[in-house]
Formats: sequence, C-alpha cells, structure tokens
Amino acid sequence: MSPRRRCIWCCRLQCGAGYFEKEKKTFCKVVMKISFPSSIAEINLDSAVLNLKEIRSRSAGKKILSVVKCDAYSHGAPQISKAIEENTDWYAVASVDEGIQLRMSGIRKPILVFAAPGYETAAAYQTHGLTASVSDLSHFSTLMDGTSYHLNFDTGMGRLGFFPEDAEEVRRMAVVNQRLLCRGIYSHFATADDPGSAAVAEQHERFRSVLSHFSEIPLVHMSNTGAVVNYPDLDHFDMVRTGLGMLGYSSGSTRYSWLKPVLKWTTELAQVRRIKKGTSVSYGSTWKAPEEGYLATLPVGYGDGVPRTLSNRLMVWIDGEYYPQVGRVTMDMMMIFLGNKKLPVKSEVHLLGGGGWNAHDWAETTETNVHEILTNLTLRVGRVYLQSRYSEN
Repeated sequence: MSPRRRCIWCCRLQCGAGYFEKEKKTFCKVVMKISFPSSIAEINLDSAVLNLKEIRSRSAGKKILSVVKCDAYSHGAPQISKAIEENTDWYAVASVDEGIQLRMSGIRKPILVFAAPGYETAAAYQTHGLTASVSDLSHFSTLMDGTSYHLNFDTGMGRLGFFPEDAEEVRRMAVVNQRLLCRGIYSHFATADDPGSAAVAEQHERFRSVLSHFSEIPLVHMSNTGAVVNYPDLDHFDMVRTGLGMLGYSSGSTRYSWLKPVLKWTTELAQVRRIKKGTSVSYGSTWKAPEEGYLATLPVGYGDGVPRTLSNRLMVWIDGEYYPQVGRVTMDMMMIFLGNKKLPVKSEVHLLGGGGWNAHDWAETTETNVHEILTNLTLRVGRVYLQSRYSEN
C-alpha cells in the first residue's frame, strides 16, 4: 500500500488524524477537515527546514522572520511553524486571530502581526504575547501598557506605515509612550523580486534616513527572500523575512533551483470512458474530442483550488506522462484526455508539484502570482505532513 493510500485509510478510520512510519525514518500526520477527501496535499516539512537554512546562509546568517500568514499560504500554519521552530527567530502573521492560532498550537517564539491594531484587538496582544505593528500615531494610544511593537515605515510600498518625513515626530511619540515596548522597526520593498529595479536602492536609502532618527531600536528588518537573492550586496540589517521562499518558491518570475517546493497536490482518476470524435466536454462545449479516445474525470475543480482560468490549458502528470485538461474546469470536477491510452480508475494524478506542473507554471499560465495559486487551495483538500523522524532541525 502506498504512503498516500495509508494516509487516507488512516484518516477515514480516525476521522482526522493518524500516524504511520515510512521506511522507519519518516512519519506522516494526517490533518483533514473532512473524512473522505477527493485529493491530497502532501507537505514535506523537511523541505521547509532546508529552504530556511539556505536562505539564512545566503543572508550571511541574519536572523529569520518566517511569514506564515494565510495559514502559511494554505500549507498549514501550525504544522509549518512547529517544524521550523528551531530554525527561525520570529514569526509573522496577517492578523491577531492568526497569531492566537499559533500560540494555541504551542508556538512560543515572538510573533509580529502585520495588521493595524484596533481597540477591539488591543487586549489580545497582551493576553497572547503578540507584537503589534505601529503604523499610525493613533496606535500609540490604542495599545495597552506593556505591549511590544515594531514601527512600520512606508518607504515606497504604498500600503501601511509612517512616511519617512514623519520619522522625527514618530520618534518623539515613541519616547513619550514608554509604557509600550518598542522592539523593532521595519519597511517593505515593493520591487525586490525584480533583479534590476532602481526603486530598491531608493527605498533602501529612504529607510536608512529613517533609521538615523532611531539609535536604540534593537531589531531592524526590510528584506524578503527576493532582496536577499537579487541584491546580495545590500545591507539586510538585523533580520530577513521569508514566506514563499521558505515554502520553495520565489515571488517573482525568476525561479531558484536551490529552493525545494514543499507541497505536492495529487488526486485520482474517478472515471475513464471511451468517447467518439467530436464529443463535447463540460460547460459551454469549449472543447471537442479531435479523435476517438479515452476521457478521464478527476474529482477536483475550482472548489478545491484549481483556477477556472486554467481550463483547456493545464497539463497533469500520470505515471511519467503529461495529459491535457480539457473543457471548462467545474466546481467539483475536471476532465483530461488520455488519447488512446486507457488508464485504470484510481490511477494517481499529479496536479501541482511532484512530477506535474509547479505553482510557477500555474501562475504564469493564468497571469497571476504564486501567492494566489497556493492560497487558493481550499479546506476540501486533505493535508498530509511528512517529516524525517530523526532529522536534525
């Protein structure tokens, strides 16, 4: 029985969680919101650890802040965070709720929340030991006594943060509000994924001008994985942030061979039928069989995370060969054309990763980014976590 089969079997018996050994060195944990998933995302936690170590090496040993927002880009924030805990210094999340989830799962290292704090969340920062992002003067009065925070400066991202010209006023507010604990200061590159962007140097210089107003802040960070790789001679300050890089992908169009994708998404053939030449497939009849052959149905669709915009464009991998997806992707199913090859029902299909296309391929084909492809993976997809039992973290 294959590891994937054993995981699904274990899940069905125990309704959500199970363990098994693989070659005496690997264990698997099954985490699923449903008992009978139609597809499985295998997440290799060892690869996340190796990616982090490589990024730390390329950043000259700087501290690492691991970005695990949006459930670690659908990979599972608690599972990823626990696996990398010995190899990261900080975590970052998008919201207070995400930070609380990490604390409830046993994470004890510092957690930075990117969202702007509000009166409704102020107590939660204290209760759960979360670090706030202060990006507006009103936040100094919003936060409760003893709350730790990082100052956020907008040097060109145009999202959240103080403007560089307000640095002196911000410094005075920080001095006045000694009841709060300033633990860091950061900014965010807008174009660091582009190796030839002049804006990177401009933003970096603006941030350095901001730092001239602050002499005693213990932690400074600005660079993401793209900045570390594309601008190695840049001052990356005290800490670098990585999210997508940790999971094996670059944010831009350049692919880094030294990063190992953590996730592999597979399903199985649900039905195989022989169809005649000219047979139309799926809504709108956008595809008709060019010849007589075998049509296979897969039990996944855009309700699981396959973009509808991949209709008639996606290639899937089965037993060493690629086959075209045909017709429109529907919510729960999609079809592939096998030609004259009749494959057995239950044959394993690689949708994303493994032998199949990776998230870069999906993103380029649909003209979006890898972030969107990964975060579109829904809870209907079962998660299986693989990790070496005796790996050195």
